[in-house]
Amino acid sequence: MTEGSADHILQEMLHSAYGEHNLLIYPELGELKEIYSRYFKSRLENDKEIMLFLSTYQNVHSVRDTLIDADLDVTKFEQNDSLVILDSVRSYFGSEFDILSTIKILSKHSENQRKEGFCVIADMGLFYDENELLKLETSVSLKFDSVRCKGFCCYHEAYFNRLTDDHKGLLFEHHYRNLIINKTIYPVGSDIQRLKDMGVDHIVFVYNFLPIGREIDKMISLSKELSKFAR
Repeated sequence: MTEGSADHILQEMLHSAYGEHNLLIYPELGELKEIYSRYFKSRLENDKEIMLFLSTYQNVHSVRDTLIDADLDVTKFEQNDSLVILDSVRSYFGSEFDILSTIKILSKHSENQRKEGFCVIADMGLFYDENELLKLETSVSLKFDSVRCKGFCCYHEAYFNRLTDDHKGLLFEHHYRNLIINKTIYPVGSDIQRLKDMGVDHIVFVYNFLPIGREIDKMISLSKELSKFAR
């Protein structure tokens, strides 16, 4: 099991080998957006991989906006079939979707385009039935032996924590790497607490901030941190 910042986990993902079936736990949607946008940008712009992203908490248009904010030419990569973005709920429950067959098809496509391989990042929060979730996860081996594919099954921390300890252990056992992103902690909160401990009664906090794209998530997290100290 590997824990660390989004930067550290991103490097783990970039250096993971083809064939790996991995698990990723993230604390907030902002961290997931940062991870997938930076991963996609690195691999697509270097013409390394074909990407499949199955999103649960964002619709397809929202995912595109996140990638555009990261200065990725989404239209270009979708048109040349290097990037495929799907709604996970519609994909799993709205059709006869077979993830293993899809992996094989896109892996073959990556070979035809002379890519290094294929990567699938799937958010698993769409499953309300733990048994259905475990059935799918345990049907996939630790490694994809016959295809040049790496997979990352993503779990929101709050969703993952609702699972029983036995089910958590089973998921860890059925993934090659278990990656956990630590929650970003803004130092401003601890600075304010120290001032209050010194006897300061009033604090005026002025922050010049224009939220653009992914920065909106950081603004929300910062606001939550500051609200802890409001009287």
